[in-house]
Amino acid sequence: MNIRRFTILITFLAAAFVFSAADQEPVYWDVVQQIMVEGFENSHIMEDVSYMTDVYGPRLAKSRGHVKAVEWAKEKFEEYGLENVHIDTYELGIGWELEYTSVHMMSPQYMPIIAYPQPWSSPTKGKVRGPVVYINFHEITSEADLAKYRGKLENAFIFSMPKQKMYLRWTPEAVLYSDEMLDEMAKIPTTKSMEEYIRNVPKAPELERRVKPVYKYPKRKIIDFLLSEGIAAIAATDGLYDDGTVQVTAIARRAWAKDAPEQPTSYILAAEHYNRIMRILEKDIPVEMELELKATYIDKNLKGHNVIAEISGTDKSDEVVIVAAHFDGCVSGTGAEDNACGAAHVMEAARILKSIGVKPRRTIRFALWDGHEAGNSGARAYCAQHYADAKTGERKPEYDKLAGYYNLDYGTGRICGIYLMHNYAVKPIFEEWMKPLYDIGMKHCLLIPSYDAGTEGYHNLGLPAFKFCQDPVENDSRTYHSNMDVFDRIVPEYIKQGAVVVATFAYHTAMRDQKLPRKLAVVE
Repeated sequence: MNIRRFTILITFLAAAFVFSAADQEPVYWDVVQQIMVEGFENSHIMEDVSYMTDVYGPRLAKSRGHVKAVEWAKEKFEEYGLENVHIDTYELGIGWELEYTSVHMMSPQYMPIIAYPQPWSSPTKGKVRGPVVYINFHEITSEADLAKYRGKLENAFIFSMPKQKMYLRWTPEAVLYSDEMLDEMAKIPTTKSMEEYIRNVPKAPELERRVKPVYKYPKRKIIDFLLSEGIAAIAATDGLYDDGTVQVTAIARRAWAKDAPEQPTSYILAAEHYNRIMRILEKDIPVEMELELKATYIDKNLKGHNVIAEISGTDKSDEVVIVAAHFDGCVSGTGAEDNACGAAHVMEAARILKSIGVKPRRTIRFALWDGHEAGNSGARAYCAQHYADAKTGERKPEYDKLAGYYNLDYGTGRICGIYLMHNYAVKPIFEEWMKPLYDIGMKHCLLIPSYDAGTEGYHNLGLPAFKFCQDPVENDSRTYHSNMDVFDRIVPEYIKQGAVVVATFAYHTAMRDQKLPRKLAVVE
């Protein structure tokens, strides 16, 4: 028999065995009732989100806002009465902080431009003014394609991609999963292959995304040439949003590394403004822009900062349940949906459980990860230090002590289910825990393995790591990594509900006789 099929068969047999014992799974209805009263009637969550976003946002790793937010979160955990509250440091790399930005089209007409710098971009030396030159990076195939621009690009603003195609919207941007969608997503396949099943499950509507072309010539060589020619900046548009909404990510993979090469000054423009300039250029009319970027590289201390707090366990205190979210954000907005919501879920769940005086058997550990927008550095470093090395697979002594891991990273949406991550043995357990939560919309165990960076490292190492399913709302269509990721997009009743769900799952995981089952490995 094929090893992969045999392993999948064993996985289903194991799940079937546990299914038969579902009615033996204890559910603490009285504690859930206390969680709901505290979570809905005495919630602190919106005030916490306001501090994270309005006061400290956007919280790019190692920026002054992030450092102050870390201290604030530590103080809040201490105020709530948690134990072992501390800042856990690790090697992150070079930080970057935006101090000032200004972008304008100066001719043939003046226009203030909606644009945001990509983190780790080089600052300019004061105001820079120069012509716009279109060089489609994806059409460069050789050094000869670049040579024709030699000596012609001093102080030029390089537009690096074609115009962005715009789409009319025929469906709402804010999306809620229907019961029919969730029911379909919860089905376990039998005759279909896993791949076919996942392809055919209905997806929530979202804006059509641009397919990014591949580079035919190394991008780094293109950038090195442009830097040698003395360009002012590189500009692009994000390919996803419109209406003046801009999606911004780090300028390059591992741009924060201490040995990273020099980075250009790079901006993402609103699609409408980018397209206007491109249309002018197509008429052979020169365009001139002016730009200034003030930014600081934080390179004296290369440490990153995770915030850790605990509610200590009783008879199984050496075993741990982790509830986690990343605490840093992107520079364009204030890091509200991504990920003040997730961090607030974690902090509010901790506050709720401490407020009602629970005495969990296992230690519940609350973690706010740093460096998610810098290669998921914080969560990966913590996993490597405490559980297993992702590169070698070497297990650490704490590996067998992790009872369960829950990660929050999908914004303001109501939690309507939890992904099984192909760990079918947990299905009857989670189904029992959800019963007290039916009336607030938490009803589904979902098969589709919706991985994210927060769970993937733990899940890949065989640890019981899970992500909650949340209504997309506007996360994909409007707020993700964008300048619209702000406090005003948060729905209070949804994130209050989420904190109640998170606290319920954390408590039940901490109270079981056994740790959560671990997924059987599938051998390729």
